[in-house]
Amino acid sequence: MISEKTLQKLKKMRAKNILIQIPEGLKTKALDIITFLEKNGFNAAISCEPCFGACDLRDHEAKILGFDVLLHIGHTDFGIKTEIPTIYDEYLIDYNPEKILKKNLGKLKKYKKIGLLTTIQFKNSISVAKKILERSGKTVYVSKNKKTGVEGQILGCDYSAAIGIEKYVDCFLFLGSGRFHPTGLLTKTKKSVLFLDFENGRLENLSGEKSRIEKVRFARIEKAKEYKRFGILVSTKRGQMRIKTAQKIKKSLENRGKRAYILIMDQITPEKIMGMKLDALINTACPRLSDDYKMFGKIILNPEDVSKL
Repeated sequence: MISEKTLQKLKKMRAKNILIQIPEGLKTKALDIITFLEKNGFNAAISCEPCFGACDLRDHEAKILGFDVLLHIGHTDFGIKTEIPTIYDEYLIDYNPEKILKKNLGKLKKYKKIGLLTTIQFKNSISVAKKILERSGKTVYVSKNKKTGVEGQILGCDYSAAIGIEKYVDCFLFLGSGRFHPTGLLTKTKKSVLFLDFENGRLENLSGEKSRIEKVRFARIEKAKEYKRFGILVSTKRGQMRIKTAQKIKKSLENRGKRAYILIMDQITPEKIMGMKLDALINTACPRLSDDYKMFGKIILNPEDVSKL
């Protein structure tokens, strides 16, 4: 359910018609949220388009359909200007990590200085974990995310909360559920990344995963050196729109004797480029897309890989 704080904001704004955006993992709550809002005097509807983050806002659709407010659930505002008022409900989960952290302290024995990280849902777990670690003799570092200002928060496209303290720590400890964020961090740091998995109640060292990710990445780059025709993927989602990056990549590839084509769409899916005779793709949109290479049936490279072709 949405927070009392969010409800009071909606009442203060005197909103009548609300369009709700909610990530796939919370869609099971969607009808309950509509029912709750209707009981409190609002008209509400759900945007059923996939929602990947605060980079992916449906405010334009909300405006032309006559909604007063966009209610964006599960993500943090990072400053995108919207066409109608937008309220962000972070959908916080009050999880106490004390039990599983104390159970796994022995696995942290060799690390003296630890950087704590999480996603927005578990931001309240940071302070609890910090106290437990400090009581066990650790020095703990927590830094703000530059986009959101939230302590310890990392996004799939922004690891500034980690990079800002990297030189001070022996390792990073990610608190939460799901492997996307901690494995993404592996590609941004040389420090060890450990994952305190709230869902499975265990602590995992992801160092072995880093080696596998790097091998796969370098294999893709080596294979792509043989290719001639590249599609450069650009999303029109305002938080992902990197047309200038795409234009630079196109020029760089053409200087290497390659053919390069900029392909623009909202949600990037395989069927939209079906039939195009492309050898490989370069992703300038959400980093999650690179994990979907099997769906596309083609190698997907990141912008930083182009210089190595």
